[in-house]
Amino acid sequence: MTNLPKALREQLAARTRLGGLTQVAEQHSLESNTTKRLYRLPDGQLIESVLMEYDDGRRTACISTQAGCAMGCAFCATGQMGFARHLSSGEIVEQALHFARLLESQGDRLSNVVLMGM
Repeated sequence: MTNLPKALREQLAARTRLGGLTQVAEQHSLESNTTKRLYRLPDGQLIESVLMEYDDGRRTACISTQAGCAMGCAFCATGQMGFARHLSSGEIVEQALHFARLLESQGDRLSNVVLMGM
């Protein structure tokens, strides 16, 4: 990105680590036009991201911001895991990049990003 000052680009590069996510699994639902991905973080924690494709052309990525959840809802598997930690900015951005690159390879683009707390 050359529209950001060089000093800021260098600072962002030094503080943001990309490439730490390992895709573990992927599920597709043709009924709801969704792709769910399970990623392993460098410390072994697991997170999920979901790509939702709508008939009107919108492509929305639902991105995790935390590993686990502190709420402990009885009906939710993530809540039963408990809270592990907040994700780094690089881990959050990388999830969106994975879906953006997937869509780009298909001649499409990511139009929305939604952040979820787990």
